[in-house]
Amino acid sequence: MKTTPRSAALLAAFLATPLLAGPALAGDVALGRDKAVSCAACHGIDGVAKLPHVPNIAGESTIYLEKQLKAFRSGERQDPMMSIIAEGLSDQDIANVSAWYAAIKIEVTLPE
Repeated sequence: MKTTPRSAALLAAFLATPLLAGPALAGDVALGRDKAVSCAACHGIDGVAKLPHVPNIAGESTIYLEKQLKAFRSGERQDPMMSIIAEGLSDQDIANVSAWYAAIKIEVTLPE
């Protein structure tokens, strides 16, 4: 297989992408459960929403949860309650809370 300069550049860019994103923080599920107490009023400690306009987050991926919390924290995404809560979270807090909600096992039953 012959490698062209363009394909080599594309491969190098693809391989470098995770390095540019920075190191991922490993979340601690137990610490995340402790921190999720402030989330429980709306999302529930079990990740099942307690209010009709709030999403269920049990079993969501850590990638999705972290991205959304960081977007609320930065102001990229806005919600009266979430923006205030996320503002006080560190990157490690976000990783921990995301690990907690992602670790919740959910079961899906399709209708017959």
